[in-house]
Amino acid sequence: MDEKSQSGPQIVVAFQNYTPPFNAKKVIGNMLRVVPPQYLWGLHSVILTNVQALSRKERDRRALSQTKLALGKSLGYYTQSWKGEPAQVTLLIDNLEKSWGRGWLRFGIIRDVPLAGLLYHEIGHHIHRVHAPKYEDREEVADKWSDKLCGKYLHRQYWYLAPAFCLIRRAPKLIQRIREERL
Repeated sequence: MDEKSQSGPQIVVAFQNYTPPFNAKKVIGNMLRVVPPQYLWGLHSVILTNVQALSRKERDRRALSQTKLALGKSLGYYTQSWKGEPAQVTLLIDNLEKSWGRGWLRFGIIRDVPLAGLLYHEIGHHIHRVHAPKYEDREEVADKWSDKLCGKYLHRQYWYLAPAFCLIRRAPKLIQRIREERL
């Protein structure tokens, strides 16, 4: 094995007249580290781009999902290997920015939750197609992988917030118990 195949997919930055509000290559590199290497095998690249950098043919092409959304309007998509072309994930960072707002994407956890969900969803399509095919709906399988990998990443990256999340999750029960004690 050569060094490139061991390190996972390459991250390609291909923005045209656009600069994201964060270091997209660094953030995606951190997110790829939590994916077990065997699941990244066969995935050649993760392309970080914007709609303007896509060709008209790419923008107008329809996704194979249930909604038949034009790829130029999506947040990202998976392209399986086909006719000698390698498998790749494309993330449209400007569309993510439009849906969340430029200011919000500057903050770590606020940015990482939707970005990790998007990246891991598309990687889930790759895992489903190449490594762990299941006879279930493609989108549901990709969502399951996204939830699993996103949880792993957020736990690793924001471990210090775990106590706060536990308190937030338990808050309704605590409030109910306090109300019952007052009666």
